[in-house]
Amino acid sequence: MSNGNMANFIYELRKSKNMTQKQLAEKLNITDKAVSKWERGLGYPDVSIISSLADILGVTANELLNGKRSVAASVEENTIIESTMQNADKVTATNKKSLTLMAKYGFTIACLLGIFISMICDIAISGTFTWSLYPITAIPYAWLIIIPLFHFKRYKVFMSLLSLSIFIIPFLVILDKILGGTKLMLPLGVPVALVAISYMWGIFLLFSITKANKWHMASISVLLVIPISFLINNIIAKNLNEPIIDTWDILSLGVLGIITIILFLKGKKQAV
Repeated sequence: MSNGNMANFIYELRKSKNMTQKQLAEKLNITDKAVSKWERGLGYPDVSIISSLADILGVTANELLNGKRSVAASVEENTIIESTMQNADKVTATNKKSLTLMAKYGFTIACLLGIFISMICDIAISGTFTWSLYPITAIPYAWLIIIPLFHFKRYKVFMSLLSLSIFIIPFLVILDKILGGTKLMLPLGVPVALVAISYMWGIFLLFSITKANKWHMASISVLLVIPISFLINNIIAKNLNEPIIDTWDILSLGVLGIITIILFLKGKKQAV
């Protein structure tokens, strides 16, 4: 298998399909940088995606590996190679599933241990449940947000954000009860949480729906932090009688502005 032959072959086939490197990468759920490396002869496609790549480019796995179309290849030879690639796909999928299950169960066990240890320590020190009520409440909430990332094959971020949105108000209400019914937890925490969650959903939709340059979208995401900060500061100012903006806010906004410009220029440079 010649690296140069495969590189040219992938390039020619992609061009014949009128696909950009980005479009090919999206079909394979990889980055366009990986495709660029293949076509420059700096690396090979992973064995787990050879079969899918061959299907997309309209050739057999054998032809892809050889870097040229083959008229003399026997049906048996192609069948063996295709079978090998499919087995590799299955092994990769199985290994990935096993790692995901291990991560999911490991995180769940760690959460349960955190709750149990907090309870034991609190009872040993205080003789009752005092400070342990906070981790007992916070850890299940964190579990509900993070576990969708391990559990779902698709729409992981969507399900995680959905869980965050659904349980944030009950979480704040429980915290308010633990604190003894403060005058600020709900009046301050709920609107700030809703603003923050709205921002997260906006960024999620921006990256999910828009096909624009990722760096430009990142710059927009950072830029949107500025009005969100003003909105949150306004909520805090009304509840605590503090100024809407101070010196640290000005410095923070300046830093955000610089980061926005850097990300935008990075995207513009990449687009050239």
